[in-house]
Amino acid sequence: MADTDLKLDPPLDSRVTVSPACEPTSGDDSADSAVVWQNMPEAPLDAELVRLRSLLFSRELAIIKKMQEILSDRPFHDAQRVSDVLAEAIQMRAGDLHMSMALEPVVDDIVKALLRKQRNEFADSLFPLMGPSIRKSIAEAFRSMLESFSKSMEMAFSWKGLRWRFEAMRSGKPFSEIVMLHTLVYRVEQIFFTHSQTGISLSHATFDDGETQDADMVSAMFTAIQDFVRDCFARGAEGDLESLQLGEFTIIIEKTPLAYLACVVRGTPPATFREQLRATLEFLLVEYHNELTNFSGDTAPFAAAKHYLDPCFSSHYIDKDKRLPFWAKALPVVAVLALVGWGGYHFYQKEQVIATMRNALVVLRAEPGLLITDIVRRDAPPWDVTILKDELSPSPTEALLSRGLDPALFSFRVVPFISYDQKTIARRVEQSIKLPEGVSMALGASGTLYLSGTAPMSWIVMARDDARALPGINNVDISGLHDPMIDKISAMIKKIENMVIEFPFGKDTPIPNDAPRLQEAVNTLVELESLVKEAGFSVSLTVFGHADLTGSEKKNYEISQARARTVAAMLYARGSSMPIAMYGMGSEYPKSEGEKTGDQASRRVELRVHVMRSVDASPETGLFLQ
Repeated sequence: MADTDLKLDPPLDSRVTVSPACEPTSGDDSADSAVVWQNMPEAPLDAELVRLRSLLFSRELAIIKKMQEILSDRPFHDAQRVSDVLAEAIQMRAGDLHMSMALEPVVDDIVKALLRKQRNEFADSLFPLMGPSIRKSIAEAFRSMLESFSKSMEMAFSWKGLRWRFEAMRSGKPFSEIVMLHTLVYRVEQIFFTHSQTGISLSHATFDDGETQDADMVSAMFTAIQDFVRDCFARGAEGDLESLQLGEFTIIIEKTPLAYLACVVRGTPPATFREQLRATLEFLLVEYHNELTNFSGDTAPFAAAKHYLDPCFSSHYIDKDKRLPFWAKALPVVAVLALVGWGGYHFYQKEQVIATMRNALVVLRAEPGLLITDIVRRDAPPWDVTILKDELSPSPTEALLSRGLDPALFSFRVVPFISYDQKTIARRVEQSIKLPEGVSMALGASGTLYLSGTAPMSWIVMARDDARALPGINNVDISGLHDPMIDKISAMIKKIENMVIEFPFGKDTPIPNDAPRLQEAVNTLVELESLVKEAGFSVSLTVFGHADLTGSEKKNYEISQARARTVAAMLYARGSSMPIAMYGMGSEYPKSEGEKTGDQASRRVELRVHVMRSVDASPETGLFLQ
């Protein structure tokens, strides 16, 4: 029997398609090369052929079935195969420039979209990083401005400055250059980081990022000069050229077999400067050891070396005869302080207004029944605020005034809505049902209103029905409410319905022992009728007359009907106006089924009392109790 497990060797390519002749061909899956195997005719259902086919071509049939599954759901299989190797593929191409170029537009669009949607979140995240840098930059700019301003004022209000200005006019040189020549001790102008063997400039930095000669040409010149000096004057000796003097410039060189630093200095630097230059070179050798060892002429890996050269730039100026009039010293300081104070005051005022507006928004958000949906911020008040307001909530202006805040800071657009805030729902309940003294309420998380205390039943029913219609109330629990009058009415009803009044055989008047009981029932019904009317309800009575099994059915029906009318007549005689329904049940419900000779317990009447809504009751009290 052939092995039915699907083992494809080589593996089945997901790009294989099936031609109408059922021959797999590889190619692009396009609209013109559609798969047509679904429309092929079914194989004959001959059992012998099917068995023979499974014996001879089980492996091929399994391969074809697998191909059909892949071609039927090709997008899914393609996506699944890509997902299996996506992480490894990205990791393998992590250092590839083409990979970065391909992902850069996608990442750029994602960041832009996030900035548009979550601008505040980005600002909050970047502020802890950017804030200190911005403050440091501003402080450095102010310091530099003050130094420059102070220097200019010093040069402008001194005899030395006037003398130097005359010298600049006489020589035709800029005044700044004359000042530098008279005050400069030293200043680092340029630094060249050069490969020792090839003389190619790896990185180059200048003091003020000004235009300079070609760095490669200058580096090649330095290398040629060093080679010339070594060949002519130090042949066979160890060592390298350490410095050159060119007029007012000194070129200080720190060299190793891999690379060297050439520093162009105007003036005379201190002795510690060479130590700093040597430390910088050692750091560069460690940082770019592999690049220097395998250098083949490509300077791109050394693009960031310029940042390591910047700490070497320094300068020092002489400062003699600094004596100035006090007013000349105080004037720039006062002017700068006034400017800073004016700007600081306005900045403080602006920040105070913004802080007040933010506090006001916090107050509005905390107010039940108010919901801020949109804020249009501006550099100056007012801000446009769209706010949803429940009819029971105070207006935004009232909410701000109650906290001592100025509503003129905002321009409100108020849209009415129904709030489901717990406090607003409680306010809505209190306004609608007006809790009487002795009744308390509580709101559950699921929208259940719990009422507890003592109140008239009419109010209980009214409160229950009114509260059910309020938005935010899903259920009303009145199990905690208690009406003493209802307890009394319930006791009277129970007493009446539990009374047993029996009649003699063939008579419609009670037996002597039960006549007082019937009178008591009538008296209780009259009292009950008065009580329910006071409570805003009405009462009705149903009387069921019964007979025993003795006699004909017609006679039993007539006597049971007469017994029911006896109760109604006694009640009407007392002046009652309650509706009475009388039913003669005959011997349909006897107490003892087996007795035919007579059953005293079956010759009886049963009373049923019904309390319901009064037809003429007012809406405040006449509600039906379910």
